[in-house]
Amino acid sequence: MNTSFQAYVVTENAPKQFTRAIQTRSIEDLPAGEVLIRVAYSSLNYKDALSASGNRGVTRKFPHTPGIDAAGSVAASTNPAFAVGDQVVVIGYDLGMNTAGGYGQYIRVPAGWVVKLPQRLTPREAMIYGTAGFTAAMSVDQLVGHGVAPSDGEILVTGATGGVGSMAVALLAQLGYDVVAATGKVATAGDFLRGLGASRIVTRDDVTNVARPMQRPRWAGVVDTVGGPMLETALASTKMLGVVTVCGLVASAEIHTTVFPFILR
Repeated sequence: MNTSFQAYVVTENAPKQFTRAIQTRSIEDLPAGEVLIRVAYSSLNYKDALSASGNRGVTRKFPHTPGIDAAGSVAASTNPAFAVGDQVVVIGYDLGMNTAGGYGQYIRVPAGWVVKLPQRLTPREAMIYGTAGFTAAMSVDQLVGHGVAPSDGEILVTGATGGVGSMAVALLAQLGYDVVAATGKVATAGDFLRGLGASRIVTRDDVTNVARPMQRPRWAGVVDTVGGPMLETALASTKMLGVVTVCGLVASAEIHTTVFPFILR
């Protein structure tokens, strides 16, 4: 096996001064792990951009290779669960944060991080869905698992043109839900969202009103990808026994709410 490979490497040349370049790395540079994977595809995520920008909340030590997910084939394994040539995927854990990630041609990780690809899914397809699709799927699974049915009413998806939001719109529509897509890009993204299956498209202002802790019940469920005031409003506007999933913070990591939606609905 050739022990050298190409990787996208972020380097801190001086305090808070970072450069990014494709560099030649060695497999010996990779962290210890049971499974060595030749990476075929990795998706692009917001967290990858943070890591590449030198955000210490994501990545503490540099030089570093981002890429919080990867799909490819097993190149070597000391764990009997995986054989050379197995098609696999890694999503989450510490990959791409402080463990060299999918923007290199090889990664080496613990076996517990690795999942075999279903036979009907190629590595490319897995990374088309990627971390965003997996997050959206977990959100939708929580709605379904907690008993929210299409007949219960509309489902609000915030940040609907983003990776997680757009995947959630598509998944929910395929399952027969009436999806209301909230976006700041109504004029330019309307056709895109309707093509994914959105029943209605609303602006951020339409679903942001923090003046009252309890509001008219509108949503049977919510997939929130942005946090902040829209999440506050969504909580106050969800129907009795509705379900709200939370997975993002692009608007804010903070919410200011009351216990009323939780104890009354």
